[in-house]
Amino acid sequence: MKKLGYIILFLITASAYGQLPNGSYSLIHTQTARTYEPGRLELKMNMNFYTKLADYINDPSLKPADYNALNMWVSQGNINLTYGIVNHLDFTLATMIYQSTQTGDKYNLPDNVTLMMKLGNYAFAKRMFMASAILSTKFFTGNYWNYPFAQYQSGGLEYGLTGALTYFSDPYLPERALSVSLNLGWWNHNDAGREVYGKQTASVNATEFQYGVGLVYPTEKFDFILEMNGMTYLTQPDSFVYSRDDWMYVSPAIRYKALPWMSIDLGVDIRLSSGDFSSYRAEDLVNRDLPVYSTWKVQLGANFKILPMGVTGKTASEREREVFNKRVDYFQNIIKERDESENIQQELDKLKEERKQAEEELEELKQILQEEGN
Repeated sequence: MKKLGYIILFLITASAYGQLPNGSYSLIHTQTARTYEPGRLELKMNMNFYTKLADYINDPSLKPADYNALNMWVSQGNINLTYGIVNHLDFTLATMIYQSTQTGDKYNLPDNVTLMMKLGNYAFAKRMFMASAILSTKFFTGNYWNYPFAQYQSGGLEYGLTGALTYFSDPYLPERALSVSLNLGWWNHNDAGREVYGKQTASVNATEFQYGVGLVYPTEKFDFILEMNGMTYLTQPDSFVYSRDDWMYVSPAIRYKALPWMSIDLGVDIRLSSGDFSSYRAEDLVNRDLPVYSTWKVQLGANFKILPMGVTGKTASEREREVFNKRVDYFQNIIKERDESENIQQELDKLKEERKQAEEELEELKQILQEEGN
């Protein structure tokens, strides 16, 4: 009941703020190349917000008579579930349950639904590296899109593909050693022909090149995280789109492993990209000293392990024995791979020896033929 209470509390909180979905083994923004074990189910909730005073900074004579400075808030809320289907494959269902639109008091509830299929956990280079591929598609469910301070959403069916590569400094204990993950992806907004703003229709399909790097230094109770992620348009949206410029953020964060089945994330995104924007619709924002992309964002999240069932009902010794057995299986696989590589080396050495003997016999045969010829 206590575990269920924590989950309900964060479900209520996550309806206020959130971020883009990121299921499976991941950092705040960056995917690792690992996938969930079959039968593993986790619930993740991520929240972010940004606020700034919107004041008129242009020529005072042009300031509207009824203009009043006020604090502008940008908030999102995201919840996702990830399930390990089979070895090397997991599935994520994510929904952005709340998105403020900066259009009066209008908001999206929910904003969109994202489906992600991750094929990964493929190790190489003596298990120092792992690779994965992630296929994603987004269904828009809100009534408003193309709003400022956030990534562009066309209001249609969007999709993309991401590759993830992770380096482990200790392949035998990946969760207890320094690791670095690289993400490279392509995203299609699929917006050509759609009414993106009012009666204005998109003339092109906007596409993105997405990238990210994440570093994790784990300790017993805390994971120290540093990420850099961004996006560059391969095909830029039309000029009436707010978020039509490239962006880049750096994100330091801490993950507190409060319980064996729960962890809490706290971080901040700091924009590194320029504040100059090419959308003609951004002029009014500039007059009020507001950015098109948030200058910073506070990140807060919680992660809950739901399945396999019965883990919390086991004694400490039973849990330790289960972890020990998993480690034994892991090391047995490592030894098996090493033995196989040693056998291959032995075969190569044997072939080299046989070749050497064949060359010596060939040389002796040449000498015999030369003597008989003489």
